[in-house]
Amino acid sequence: MLPIRPAAGLLYQLALRDFRQRYVGSLLGWLWTVLHPLVLLTVYTFLFRHAFGARLPPDEATQSYPLFLLGGMLPWLLFSETLTRSAGSLTECANLIKKTVFPSEAIPAGVLLSTAAGHAAALAALVLAAWALGHPPALSLLQLPLWAAPLAGLSLGLAWVVAALQVYLRDTSQVLSVALTAWFWATPVFLPEVFYRNGLDALLAWNPLRYAVLGYRSALLGGQPPGLVGAAALCGAAVAALVGGRLFFRRASAGFADVL
Repeated sequence: MLPIRPAAGLLYQLALRDFRQRYVGSLLGWLWTVLHPLVLLTVYTFLFRHAFGARLPPDEATQSYPLFLLGGMLPWLLFSETLTRSAGSLTECANLIKKTVFPSEAIPAGVLLSTAAGHAAALAALVLAAWALGHPPALSLLQLPLWAAPLAGLSLGLAWVVAALQVYLRDTSQVLSVALTAWFWATPVFLPEVFYRNGLDALLAWNPLRYAVLGYRSALLGGQPPGLVGAAALCGAAVAALVGGRLFFRRASAGFADVL
């Protein structure tokens, strides 16, 4: 195990490398970290609010559908982008892994930090937008780390799994894309929970992303948080993912140099 300072420096360099590679040759560069969710927000708001006529129930913390949508979309984007970018991260760093004694588990962690940097910028934009639309910053914002930390842990644990699997099974990224699509629609990002109460309650109850989305919305926009049961479910999933993902990655990493 690396000492704390060298490990922190390594993670910083990996995150910076991933962040730069993501926008290399781009005219707008890191601004895409904010523009990307805003473009998605515009498209999805038009589709669900205007084309499909989606309406929010009166008990929601906000009646602004764009704010509702963005509050749920940001935690999902942190999760899905971390997994998607981590899937091919080890194969992209094959020369580094094969030629040096290198802690390969730091590569997905660097991807998470890089994604989290863009996530923080998008969160700041959402807070400002909410303030402009009548939701000034409140004490509920202090809850945000309580939901963001286990979400990051869940993302990293699963990122270790998909990164290791991709080394041996190159179809992993394709399977992941399909799995994330199904998982997305099982998470109340576009629609309020009322929509899922028609026979889908059991599915939502086992979805840790549900509690992350609801927690983010309550922290950013006010309203009722998921409570202790939701927090425990998300934290339990995060711990299980971190422990299981780390053990899986450690066993799989023994053969990385031969396969890569």
